[in-house]
Amino acid sequence: MTRILVGTRGSALATTQSQYVADMLVEAGQDAQLKTVTTTGDITSGPLAQLGGTGVFAAALRQELLGGAVDVAVHSLKDLPTKDLFEGKLSLVYPPRGDPRDVLVARDGLRLEDLPEGSSIGTGSPRRAAQIRVLRPDCSVTDIRGNVGTRLSRVAGLEHYATNDKGVGRGTHGDLDAVVLAASGLQRLGLEDVVTEYLDPTKVLPAPGQGCLAIEYRTWDTGEDLMTALAQIDDAQARLTVEAERALLLRLEAGCAAPIGAYAQVAGESLTLDVVVADPRGTETLRETRSAPVRDEDAAKALGTETAEALLDRGAAEFTELTLE
Repeated sequence: MTRILVGTRGSALATTQSQYVADMLVEAGQDAQLKTVTTTGDITSGPLAQLGGTGVFAAALRQELLGGAVDVAVHSLKDLPTKDLFEGKLSLVYPPRGDPRDVLVARDGLRLEDLPEGSSIGTGSPRRAAQIRVLRPDCSVTDIRGNVGTRLSRVAGLEHYATNDKGVGRGTHGDLDAVVLAASGLQRLGLEDVVTEYLDPTKVLPAPGQGCLAIEYRTWDTGEDLMTALAQIDDAQARLTVEAERALLLRLEAGCAAPIGAYAQVAGESLTLDVVVADPRGTETLRETRSAPVRDEDAAKALGTETAEALLDRGAAEFTELTLE
C-alpha cells in the first residue's frame, strides 16, 4: 500500500489537526503519515494583515502539494484564499465542522461584559477586534501573534503557557487582561478549561469557515483509492455552510484578514447565513441575514453571493477597504 504523506504546518495545533485527518484516512483504509512544512506565517512576527493576510499560512503547503512532495495538505479553512489561484489544479474536502465560535480567555475568570473599563484585550484578527470594539468601546484592543501557548501566556495569570515560539511574543507574558481565540483550536488541543466565555455567535460572528478543516488534494493525479477515502471523509453539512460563507467572501473581494464575520446554519433543507461587515475602528457595522432552501453546493454558493450583493448595495465595500493604522 502506498503511504499517503499529509502536509502540515509545524505548530502544535496544526499537527494535532493534521493527525486527526491522518487518522481518518487510516480509518478509510489508507496508510498516512505527517510531513511538516514551514510557512511564512510561522516564522514572521509582523501583523498578518501586513504579511499579506490571506493565504500566508497556506502558500508553502500548497507549493509542496503542487510539486508532489505531499499527497494532501491540511489547512484551517479560514486561512485559505477564496479565489482559485491554481486554475482547478487543487480541490478541497471538508471533514465534519468543529465549533465555529470565538472564545474569551480572561484573567480571574471574567466574562467580556465584566472586564473593567480600560482592560486590554488581545487578538490577531481585525474581524474580532472590530466586533469587540463595538461591544466594549471602553476597552483597548491589542494586536497579537504567535501560537496558542504564546497567546494564552499574554493573559495575566496564564504566563505558564509560554512556549518557544521563535521569538514571537517573547518578553510580553501576562501583559493583557484577556485574549480572544477560536473555540475549535482550544478544543482540539484539550485546553477548554482556560475558556472563561464562549462568545455568542450571533453577537460576535466567527470568520467564514472557522472551525472547519480543509483537506486539499491535486485534481490531476490523485489515485482512485485516495479519492474514495477522501469522499468518505467529506461532510455534506460542513460543505453547505462553508461554501455559502466563502462565496460571500469571494463576492466581497475580501480575505481572511478582512473585518467580516459569517455564520451559516442548516435547518432541514433551509440554510441561514448571518453576516457582519465591520469598520475596523469599531464605530459602525453592517448586518445582513438571509435564508433560502438549499440542497446542494451551488445553491449554498448562490445564497452567499446574494447576501454579499445586498451588503455591497449598503456600502460594504467601504468597510472592507479600511485598515486600522
